[in-house]
Amino acid sequence: MARVELMLRENLRHLGKLGDMVSVSPGYARNFLLPRGLAAPATSENRRVLARKRERQDAEEKAKNAELAARAAALGGLVLETTERSDEKGHLYGSVNALRIAELLNEKGFEISDDSIRLDEAIKESGTHEIVLHLFGETTVNVTVEVTGEGENREASRAEILAEVDAAEEAEAASELEDTAAEEPAEGSEGTE
Repeated sequence: MARVELMLRENLRHLGKLGDMVSVSPGYARNFLLPRGLAAPATSENRRVLARKRERQDAEEKAKNAELAARAAALGGLVLETTERSDEKGHLYGSVNALRIAELLNEKGFEISDDSIRLDEAIKESGTHEIVLHLFGETTVNVTVEVTGEGENREASRAEILAEVDAAEEAEAASELEDTAAEEPAEGSEGTE
């Protein structure tokens, strides 16, 4: 079966990049690529035009990759902190989803949409969680999200207060014991005289 040689006018995921020579079936070329303007016949004029277009696109891509590298370096190692309502065991009443993480990033000055955040499922437990941000193409960055539960804090505060009260009571009881122990020998020594 005869194949048709074409030059791509745009990047196509499963076929190639702009300016690439591809060999496709005549039906695919006639019914899909040529009518949509995705490819052009492989003539010398088209090769020159597409070569210039590819050079411009490569320069733009290089600049974009440099920008993404700088952005990835700024985001790398970033720790986002949030406090959410939870029970005393650390189970969140709601969840921390991609939209909430995007809000946290925007508060830190990074404009990232929620569809760039890769979560297998929403975060429903307090603690430290690693998430992946998809910046562009194959560029991804890991970010840490520390979720603290309000219910946990109340219980921890309550436990700290109870520990302080217990310590104060123990100190008071110890001082009373010392006072009574100091008074008893003094009384005993007075009676022996």
